[in-house]
Amino acid sequence: MDTQALEPMHAEELVSGAVLEQRHLDGGILGDLEAHAVELLECMFSDCQGGECRLPNLRVTGTTMLGSSFATLATPGASVFSGRVEGVRIGALLMDGADVSVHKIVASRIDVLSLRDAKVRRLEIVDSQIGLLDLTGSRLKEVSVVGGSIEELVPSRGDVDGFDVSRTTLGRVVEAAGLRGVTLSVQQAMELGPDLARHLGAHLVD
Repeated sequence: MDTQALEPMHAEELVSGAVLEQRHLDGGILGDLEAHAVELLECMFSDCQGGECRLPNLRVTGTTMLGSSFATLATPGASVFSGRVEGVRIGALLMDGADVSVHKIVASRIDVLSLRDAKVRRLEIVDSQIGLLDLTGSRLKEVSVVGGSIEELVPSRGDVDGFDVSRTTLGRVVEAAGLRGVTLSVQQAMELGPDLARHLGAHLVD
């Protein structure tokens, strides 16, 4: 995104009902923030810092976030289309009930990424460190995790049409039964074997 074409934005403009188009917030200090139904159209956030930030029903199109850090960024019920997050550090990114399409998370560290009951299409997570990835009840289509790691995965029990974690380092899986429809590597399947066997009711012997 060419920042030269974007008008400067101030943190104080992020208020409930704001519609911000082709704006750039650079080095913004957001602190603890709550703003409802904000709309961001082709905006950029770079090197921003936030505490407990809550943005219910956020609407985002073509927006990029670079090199920023948040303690918590909660966007319940958000609609996110064609965006990119890169080089961010977030304690908890909570996108429960969101509709996420054509989105990319790159080279980031997120302790908790929650997409509970979300609708997710064409999401790529690349070279990122995810502590807990919670997909409970989500509907997934063309979701991939490449490089990096997931320390703990809570799979979806909803609809899964293409969820590939075969090219990342996968740690603990909560409820192996939820892995139906997930693409795993042979090594991952071997490591998860005991959990999968217990799910099937099999008895393991040496």
